[in-house]
Amino acid sequence: MKTFVIVDNEIIDKKSYQAYIKAIAPTVEEFEGTYLIRGGTLLFSDSEWNPDRLVVIEFPDNNSAMDWVQSPELANLHQKRRLYAKSKMIVVEGL
Repeated sequence: MKTFVIVDNEIIDKKSYQAYIKAIAPTVEEFEGTYLIRGGTLLFSDSEWNPDRLVVIEFPDNNSAMDWVQSPELANLHQKRRLYAKSKMIVVEGL
C-alpha cells in the first residue's frame, strides 16, 4: 500500500534550509520515494492552515517510508530540518 510522508515546514533559516534540501533530496530516491509536492504555491485554504512550505513524498509501502523517516544514517539530516524550520511531519497510509 502506498504510504505518504507529509511535512509542513515554516522555514526559520532560509540559507541553511536550502543546503538541507540539496542534501535530503537524493535520499528520497534512494529509499524509493517520489516527491509529489515540494513547496508549491498554495492556491486555496478554507481554514487558517497556511503552510510556508508543504512537502508530500510518496513511497511504495510503509516499510520504505518508515525506513526513510527512521534511518540512522539520515538522523542528522532530519535533525537539520528541525533546526532550520518549525517542522511537522506525519506518515500516512494511502490507497
